[in-house]
Amino acid sequence: MQIRNVAVVVAPFSGGTWLDESRVSTPLSGYPEFADRRSSWRGPGSDLVWVLIETDDPAVFGVGQSRGGVVTAALIESHFRGLLLGRDALDIETRVDQLHLAALPYAAGGISAMALSACELALWDLAARATGVSLTRLLGGRERPLRHYLTCPEPQLLDDVDPDLLGASATVKVPMAYGPADGRDGLLANLARLDDTRARVPAHVPLSVDCFMSWDLDYATAFLRDAGDHHLGWIEEPLLPDDLAGYAELRRRQPVAVAGGEHLFGLREAERFLQAECVDVIQVDVTWCGGLGTARWVAELAGERGVTFAPHGAAMHPWAVHLLSSLGVDSLTEVLIGLGGVPEQPRASSAPGVGIDPASVGLR
Repeated sequence: MQIRNVAVVVAPFSGGTWLDESRVSTPLSGYPEFADRRSSWRGPGSDLVWVLIETDDPAVFGVGQSRGGVVTAALIESHFRGLLLGRDALDIETRVDQLHLAALPYAAGGISAMALSACELALWDLAARATGVSLTRLLGGRERPLRHYLTCPEPQLLDDVDPDLLGASATVKVPMAYGPADGRDGLLANLARLDDTRARVPAHVPLSVDCFMSWDLDYATAFLRDAGDHHLGWIEEPLLPDDLAGYAELRRRQPVAVAGGEHLFGLREAERFLQAECVDVIQVDVTWCGGLGTARWVAELAGERGVTFAPHGAAMHPWAVHLLSSLGVDSLTEVLIGLGGVPEQPRASSAPGVGIDPASVGLR
């Protein structure tokens, strides 16, 4: 079964939502002109990239997705497409290896991993459709409700969440608005947001905090000390992803679990992260870490080390939901609140592939 077409579409991911418009502490928060909104500095990085791979059988195709906007799209359209056309669509391992090696001389890292992920996910969707089964079934799993946690930017949004969904959440994660540049007042404002959230969350459900790579070791330590009575589940991405020593030291200093890995690209980065004992929860993103194959390996490595596998934004990514439905390791599915729609228990579709109609995302 040969690949006859590779189509690419770029679309905004989160324009107008809290992900772009609310104040969230970021690596650029130390610069006042970029502190209030992530959209002020992210450029095309957060834009979606959709990929459609079609074969010589019109009924067999696959859809993939990543980020990086026009930059990722350029790599796929100008380079990867030529390496895919005319080749065996079902030999996923060879296709992925060739794309990875071809990009190494000039695009190793984030953009390469994003472009590779989009194509690889499309090939997995295609393979499941060719077999006439869901991706979950192709991977040896079964469709079932998945353990989840909630990410909530504003406490009042929890008022409209199904109480059963909220009560069954492994944790409720709160994005932090302030970081080291905001001093003691910012730290107290972060604690106040936790207080407001705590009032709406059942006592048995812990709270977690997301720091988006923007804190430092001392600030994170001080915050965790002051937040000691808030029943914390984990602190997420407190440091830059290459600060392996800092992550390990933060785990050593205090008892709250540490999560991270969302901005790791490729298996080797994830392996180093786990080997350095940086985290208790690893959160690679299936749509940009290198794809489903990389994420499966990370899940296996995490399971061997007793680390929870909780892919970033998983409920938004059907490929991640299908993967999680096939795993036997300790895992969690992230459900984001405030992006439209009604949050619900994550469960993989039983439709062939991952269940995405290409026309629904502008690919046909």
